[in-house]
Amino acid sequence: MNDRFFTVTGTGDSLFVTDFPQEYHSAMHGVAEWIGACDLRLTNLETNLDDFGGCASAYSGGTWINTRKECLADLQRFGFNFYGTANNHVMDYSYHGLLSTIGTLDAAGLAHAGTGRSLAEAAAPAVIDCGGVKAAVFAVDCSFADASRAGNPTRKIGPRPGVNYLRHSTRYLVTAQQMAELRRIADETHLNFQKNQSIATGFQKPEPEGCFLFGAELFTTDGKLAGSFCNGGDKKRLLQAITDAKEQYDYVFILTHCHGSDEVCQENPPQYLTEFARACIDAGCSAVFGGGCHSLRGIELYKGFPIFYSLGDFIYQGGEVEHLPADFMEKWGADVNATAKEALGVRSQGGKVGLQFQEKNYQSVLPRLRFEKGVMTELTMLPLSLNYRRKDRLNGLPVVAEGEEAEKVLQVVRSVSAAFGSKWKLADGLILPA
Repeated sequence: MNDRFFTVTGTGDSLFVTDFPQEYHSAMHGVAEWIGACDLRLTNLETNLDDFGGCASAYSGGTWINTRKECLADLQRFGFNFYGTANNHVMDYSYHGLLSTIGTLDAAGLAHAGTGRSLAEAAAPAVIDCGGVKAAVFAVDCSFADASRAGNPTRKIGPRPGVNYLRHSTRYLVTAQQMAELRRIADETHLNFQKNQSIATGFQKPEPEGCFLFGAELFTTDGKLAGSFCNGGDKKRLLQAITDAKEQYDYVFILTHCHGSDEVCQENPPQYLTEFARACIDAGCSAVFGGGCHSLRGIELYKGFPIFYSLGDFIYQGGEVEHLPADFMEKWGADVNATAKEALGVRSQGGKVGLQFQEKNYQSVLPRLRFEKGVMTELTMLPLSLNYRRKDRLNGLPVVAEGEEAEKVLQVVRSVSAAFGSKWKLADGLILPA
């Protein structure tokens, strides 16, 4: 291992869909300077890079997200040297959009991981040489449509482009009385008729012993079987890749993209994500950078290494989407010829509901980790505000949070991290371990 000290920063979701206004080029300086001072500079690219040259998929990650290729130059102003592409929007514009994104990043000479022309390619890390220190960076999606998963070839069938993935399952705990009622409802409504037919004809596996499949959800009366769990095969594959990378490179990092929660509070990560993140550290990762849910989640210091369960949004331009397909218009009852802004207005009920109308989605932190000989020796975080109160094109773009805004971010970090036992303070404009 290279003996010199090594610094890393990572962001939450860069959901950017258009260029930055000229006035932001100076406002972004404090954020860009913080990022540029680090050796390894990571972000999650939550969009496609294409000039609308293909078709939209019949499904999306919620909103069909795409950014024209020329706009990538604005995101590069921050100085990132790695782009994670594993997220729920990678197939919004089908295989054309996915491959265009990969091709655009490759043409710009930018390191990336998380999607590929096969599962082997999507699951491979990017390796970045930072002045003689070599870091391997993985990206994995936990919240995806099944059709977006990358696949490997057989002797006769070619590979499938897509995203690197971690599947999971959930089993809900109920009482014996509740289980009897679920079975009664299923019998009387014939809810499980097709499922039983599929099992009988060999097209579906029976539910695990001790569980009952009610519609699409598993229920159990056994507390030992209840909870959310990583798919064993996916977890083994991903952890083996981390172990292998750790044997070859100085440091290993992973970006995770997860929308799910513990189904009690949206700010609480699901059980399976906690299981996986800790296993990543055990396998050799020096930090886990999470995103996906658009708001901050807890920070855990696990065996001396940080797990950021979600860093929230780094950029959020969801209201600036340029075009939307007919599928969106049909789903929300908008005219098929409506503009994207008009259609988004229908979905938001005239600006009443949606991610862009919640302040928590505009608060974030930008961590800086310092390592020496593999040990993390320092952790500081720059509080960020995404201009929630701005009603112009600066809305959704990050600036350094100061004064009252910084205090608000601190309180969020303290609140969401309490369950993990980590404590935080604000000193000289930075958030530090207390």
